[in-house]
This record gives sequence, structure tokens and C-alpha cells, in this order.
Amino acid sequence: MTTSLNLRALFGVATLLLLGTALVRADGSGIRDNATLFSDAAKSEASRNITELEKRFGKDLAIETFKTIPDDLKKGVDLQDKAAMNHLFEQWAVKQAKQLKINGVYVLISTEPAHLQIVVGTETQKKAFTLLDRDNLVSTMLGRLRQKQNDQALLEGVNFVHSTIRAHASVRAPVRSMTPSPAPAVTGHTTHTETETSRPWLWILLALLGVGAVLLIMGIFRAMTRGSGTPGVAGASPLSGGGGFMSSLLGGMFGAAAGMWLYNQFSGNHGSAWGADQSNTNDSGGDSGFGGRDSDYSSSGGDFSDSSGGGDSGGGGDSGGGGDF
Repeated sequence: MTTSLNLRALFGVATLLLLGTALVRADGSGIRDNATLFSDAAKSEASRNITELEKRFGKDLAIETFKTIPDDLKKGVDLQDKAAMNHLFEQWAVKQAKQLKINGVYVLISTEPAHLQIVVGTETQKKAFTLLDRDNLVSTMLGRLRQKQNDQALLEGVNFVHSTIRAHASVRAPVRSMTPSPAPAVTGHTTHTETETSRPWLWILLALLGVGAVLLIMGIFRAMTRGSGTPGVAGASPLSGGGGFMSSLLGGMFGAAAGMWLYNQFSGNHGSAWGADQSNTNDSGGDSGFGGRDSDYSSSGGDFSDSSGGGDSGGGGDSGGGGDF
């Protein structure tokens, strides 16, 4: 019976670990190269930079490539009407950003027709990555795409986003005072921070940790009681109660370790694999003061086909009209 319970407990913890890993990887950041525009080496290097961007500054960067426009989107659209096509790409990119719940920057690249559209969240553009930054990113990537330097377009684009957000974070990082700040006044209501309201699962994890601790204590108590009830057995000890104490202890330690691992993964407190310097971040959730999550977006973009030419942008406004470059 004890063995069966232990196996069930281990299976439950393993399931939680797998679920935690899946959720951690289900965020919007990353590269989805459906049109196979980039080499594996370029994607690997860019992905590392994107991961560091998310860990240090709490901002997403997603890049998706498509071979063509989905049929349901271009249905009823005059593909020869430039304004209509610009509007289509704008709506398509914003739709993808919302679907992926991007909190940062989203890049859409289509090969047929050859078009680039870049979306920035309305909260992100206030501090972390402005509209001017967005238009500079459009110009940088379009220049490389027109020269058919796809890997360079990817790497330079990712590096530009990372360095720009890092620069804005450095400027906005507060100077820590040696004098402790006064305690906030107590009011008649409780103020919830953004982290508390937007991450209710933290309380669930803490509750699971509490349950695990209670079960561990109960297991220890039962094992010690069982051990003390057999005084006639020579050499009897709390550690020899049919494996009850040790199994409870090991199970509790394993469960606590697993719970802390899940907490660190979900709360974003896990360290960067690059050993990044955290001196430019503050105590506002590790995002260098870039508060608020994106729920709406604006975009800009342009064509990069051979016939698109090298003129000035016909778009770049907040409404996201693409236009030729």
C-alpha cells in the first residue's frame, strides 16, 4: 500500500514538472520559420538573444515567417490594391501578436508577396521600444531582406531590439538610495500589485508547497509514533518503521524541490544561462520598470521584393499602413 502511494506521489510530481516545462515554453517569444528563410545557426544565435531579452527585461520578441498569405485572410481583398494589401498585412500581424499574447515586439515576414510587418505593443512603445525604434527596425531589416541577406536581417533585427530595450532600461533604472524608504501608509483597502493580480498561479504553487509540508510533518509524526509503539524490538528506531519515515521524508523533500523549481520557473526568478548582469534591473518584477502588459498594438512595414524599389516609406504611422520602401 505504501509503495503504491509513493508511486502515485512521484507520478503526480512528474506530471507537474512536465506541465511546468510545457507552460514555460508556451510563451509568445521565439522564431517560427515556416518559410525556412533562415539558417539553423542564425536561428540558434538569435534564439539565445531572445531568451536573454525575455529573462532580463520581461519583454517578448517573436518572429514568424510565412510562404504566403492564408486564404481566409486574402479572401475578398483586391491583391492589386496597394492600400488594401497594406491594411491586410497590418491586421494579419496584429492578429498574430494578439493570438500569441505578445508583450513586446512581433515581426511578420511573408515571401509571396514579399512583405515585412513589425508590431509593437502600446505599453511597450511607451518606454521599452518606441515608435521611432519600430521604424528604425523596419528600415534595418528591410535593407537586408532586399539584398537577400536573410540571416543578417534576422540577427541584426534581434540585436537591435535587444540593445535598444537594454539602453532604455539603463536610462530608466532608478538609483538605489542608502536611506530606507518609509513604509506605506495603511489604508482601508488592500492594494494588489500587477504581479499579484496577473499571476494568480503563484498562490496556487505556494498552497501546494504548504500541503506538501503538512504531509511531510504528518509522515514524520506517524513514523515516530509507529517506531515508539514497538519497544520490545531490539534496535528499533524511527528510521525503521517499514520505510514509512524515509519514504515520507524523501517524498516530501522531492516534492518541495519540485515545487520550488516550478515556482522559480513560473515567477521568472530563474537565473540567465548567460550569467547576465542584473545591475540595470530594479525590484519591479525584473523588467527594468517596463510596467504594464500589451493588449493592443500598432505596426509598420514594407515590401522587399525586387520591384519595391528603394524610396521612402509610404507607411510607418501608428495605424500600421505598410507601404513601399
